[in-house]
Amino acid sequence: MQLDVILSSITLALMGMIFFTYLANKIPFNFPYIIKPYEKYAGALPFFGSLFGIICGYYLNIASMKSAKLDYKIIIIVFIFAIIGYLRDRYRFSKRIIFLISLIFTAISVCYYFPGLSTSKLISYTSFIMVLLVCLKISSLVYEMPFILISTSAIAHMLFMFNSSDYNVILALIDLSLAVYSVATIIHSFSGYRILISNSGILASGIALALVSLMEQTGNLIWFCFFIPAMAILYPIAFISLMILTSYFGNKLHKTSDEDKHGWRWSLNREKTINFSALIFLCLNFTGLLVMLKAPFWGYLCLLALLFLSMTSFIKTFARKLSVDEIKSNKIDLLGIKIDALLSQEVLNRIEEHIKNPESGFMHIITADSLALARTEKDSEFKKIMENAEMVIPDGAGIVWAADFIATPLPSRVPGVALVSQVCKLSGQNNYKIFFIGSKPGIALKASEILKEQTKANIVGVEHGYFKKDSEEEKKMLQKIQESNADVVFVALGVPRQEDFITKLRNYSKHVIAIGVGGSFDVISGTLPRAPQWMQRFGMEWLFRLCLEPKRITRMIDIPVFVINVMRYKLNNDD
Repeated sequence: MQLDVILSSITLALMGMIFFTYLANKIPFNFPYIIKPYEKYAGALPFFGSLFGIICGYYLNIASMKSAKLDYKIIIIVFIFAIIGYLRDRYRFSKRIIFLISLIFTAISVCYYFPGLSTSKLISYTSFIMVLLVCLKISSLVYEMPFILISTSAIAHMLFMFNSSDYNVILALIDLSLAVYSVATIIHSFSGYRILISNSGILASGIALALVSLMEQTGNLIWFCFFIPAMAILYPIAFISLMILTSYFGNKLHKTSDEDKHGWRWSLNREKTINFSALIFLCLNFTGLLVMLKAPFWGYLCLLALLFLSMTSFIKTFARKLSVDEIKSNKIDLLGIKIDALLSQEVLNRIEEHIKNPESGFMHIITADSLALARTEKDSEFKKIMENAEMVIPDGAGIVWAADFIATPLPSRVPGVALVSQVCKLSGQNNYKIFFIGSKPGIALKASEILKEQTKANIVGVEHGYFKKDSEEEKKMLQKIQESNADVVFVALGVPRQEDFITKLRNYSKHVIAIGVGGSFDVISGTLPRAPQWMQRFGMEWLFRLCLEPKRITRMIDIPVFVINVMRYKLNNDD
């Protein structure tokens, strides 16, 4: 394809995209959900504008493209998928219905465009397209990611075809329209204003990219296009995991004690992260391209150098060695929940002050981990309990990592197991009255006996936690705590059951400190062994316990949700 044809096609594609996006801005879509002030729904219109400009360029340059014949089948298919996506955007059809409709129309489209296919090829082509569409949808969790996938893949497609002796001009033009609209949308997003292509745009551009891969006769692009679903799934996981490990272990390895607050500051500037991701995607696409073209060794060396420079540049931006003494108050805001930024000794001092002051009232202390914060996203009652608690201390390593990652570092972690022992030690020194409730029958008793022997704690009551919520037995337990006149109550019923119990305790005991301690009694009693010291240092007790109790894996599903929310917050709030 001649250079002047490419340049005129790019110009017309860009003009078409701008015009169709302008039209989208003038259409009152009136969606049944809230669109942010800096966002405007455009659906598949920007892609159709780019495609319309390419078609105009084809007819303007038809004299130099006599062997190329524009096939409108692909445009019809793209239009159908844009409508399917619009149904989801406008009328909020369920994901299952949209998936089923897309699957049916994908099979019909394959039969329509490739008549006479065998059953096995029909199934494989349909599966390939559906995997590609699903992965593009998954990648849309980060606004720019679908555009990066589409643009880098389309550019690599064109380079592959241009190196072929008998490439299809029409396929190259469709790739060009995809590349132009994707790159232009990414650049436009840096202005702070977003064009929402949503499901309509994702399905339309995804089916176009998939059909281009299927129509290329050698079959190389089919295998090449599998890079897209692989990168959509594996790259974000690998990238996020690398940042988590770097940010978590970086400071853990650097710090010699909890009081050492000089470590690494993590910067996740949105524009630089998107640019870095685009470079990585491009490098991965070019790797596949070099393999298919049987490129010489120096080609791989150049690509490796580009990848190395990109990663070095990102690491220098991401990890900067600075002082992180930036705690401006005794509480930090972590995804909408106030966490107390206190050392273990400061927590104990507050407990003592509260016990000594007869007017201090009820005190609820929550030992929070990442699962607790993740629960607040879907459980409004639990979120309200956390907001009303007098103190929320960071028990889990995930909380400490998240606070450090979003540049509001906590001075230390306050493990629930250690807190129980420390409070019991205070009880032995000052005769504070302690009440144990929770765990299986016999476990709380054993834990209390061990602690009484070690610390001389004044334990005035011990009860198991095997009673039903809102039962008469639960009321009796609450009354026993009230009658014991305990100063501190350790409640080990698990989250959120223990927090609900403590909320009810407010109506019975007006001057008591109630602390939810999860599985601490199991560890103290020796029912569950304590993690090795090195795992405790790196906050990996959760992994040790998961190995001992594999059934806890179902609870771990919320951890990726928590991590994603932290990453989103960081990405959208860093300068």
